[in-house]
Amino acid sequence: MCGCRRMQYQTGDIFLIDSNKSGARVVKFLMTAPTVWQHFWRKIRGTQEVVKYYHVAMIYDPDTLAEQQWKVQLVKIPIPAHFAVFRYKNLTPEIAERLKNEVNKDIGKNWDILNVLGKTLTWLTGIRLFAQFIQWPEQEICVDRVAEWYYRVTGIKFGGFTIEEVTTHSMYKWLLAHPQYFELLSET
Repeated sequence: MCGCRRMQYQTGDIFLIDSNKSGARVVKFLMTAPTVWQHFWRKIRGTQEVVKYYHVAMIYDPDTLAEQQWKVQLVKIPIPAHFAVFRYKNLTPEIAERLKNEVNKDIGKNWDILNVLGKTLTWLTGIRLFAQFIQWPEQEICVDRVAEWYYRVTGIKFGGFTIEEVTTHSMYKWLLAHPQYFELLSET
């Protein structure tokens, strides 16, 4: 935790979190390139991408975070050592309320281990269909859950052909590349 002053969060702010735990390091390793073949090519050329974040959540209200751990849950907002917060520029009270309603529909829904397998198979083979179709219905992983909430309300897909193809790293890059939709509020 850092001793930084807490900023004023709003419903819909996207919260990307880093960690040095072993599980987070594995997840970040798998996001260094879209496929293992690109990973090796970038490693050989010295152009490997640095992945900063492994987890995505969304601000539910100024004191509460909506996140997908094993289940979708509302928790007190943490202040991790390394994080980034992006704000949707077109946020209105109506959009904020609709985002909250989407979260409320998903409270208690499970984490999708099958989708992790699909994303891993896509990474190993380069075949996007694995990430698109290997999944349990109504279950997601954290980044897909936040992407789904935004897609249902705004139509934004964060650069993925389908929501299931979005990774934390690809979402982060998309958010930075689309300042017309999102602004970076804070990054530590």
